[in-house]
Amino acid sequence: MYCENRITHRVQEGDSLYSLSRKYHTTVTELILLNSGVNPYNLQVGMRLIVCPGEGYEEEKKEGNVIVLPIRPPKPQKPGMNNGSNAENSVEEMKNQMRLDWLNHIISVKFYLVSFFENLASQNAWKRAVGQNMDQILSVFEKRFPADTMRRLRGLMEQHLQLTDAVAAELKKDVTYSGEIMEKWYKNAEEIAALFARQNPAYGEEELRKLLYNHLDLERQQMEAYLDGDYETDIRLFLESEQHMTELADYLSAGLLAR
Repeated sequence: MYCENRITHRVQEGDSLYSLSRKYHTTVTELILLNSGVNPYNLQVGMRLIVCPGEGYEEEKKEGNVIVLPIRPPKPQKPGMNNGSNAENSVEEMKNQMRLDWLNHIISVKFYLVSFFENLASQNAWKRAVGQNMDQILSVFEKRFPADTMRRLRGLMEQHLQLTDAVAAELKKDVTYSGEIMEKWYKNAEEIAALFARQNPAYGEEELRKLLYNHLDLERQQMEAYLDGDYETDIRLFLESEQHMTELADYLSAGLLAR
């Protein structure tokens, strides 16, 4: 992930990704992206985390806690020459944004589903956050897909969210549910994969369908584990889904770059 003012933080007793996101004016998702392989639920005292502080952060003057990494100024370009590094940065930023958007998707959906299952007052706010995240995901493709394709894609993605709602409602009533709504949920994934493949030959319909099926499998299994009170399994599946979302995002980015 591109960052000009990257620093490292040595984990202290009581640190969590949430507390660090507040401290450094960043987000939990960005911390996860910058520290792949770190279990966000099990930070170890003394481990070093990479952080990209956001606007408004002021470095603490604590020796041994924060280490500012040197920034190398870009080499001057001769007039008339293409700046290849700018193009590389643009590609890298697009790939990182795709990862960030899809990771935010599963995070916002997770918070929404928990608030729905527990009848919390926050569920409507989280439902709006899910919709806003979907707009962000679609904005990447709006720059590259024709208007008619985008109208169809937006409709399918909205249907995906509606069906996720319906599946959650059925599982809340009966955790063993596997009826018609579940079938429509997976059918919707097939239609999304087919649309991408028709629009861009770099996308393999079968491969993308499998990626979307896996996403739904992990989502369904998390809901079932949570409703059964098996929170350890729920957490394990959520961590698996983070890795899977990264793979899905990278596949979608590769298809756009291949055009």
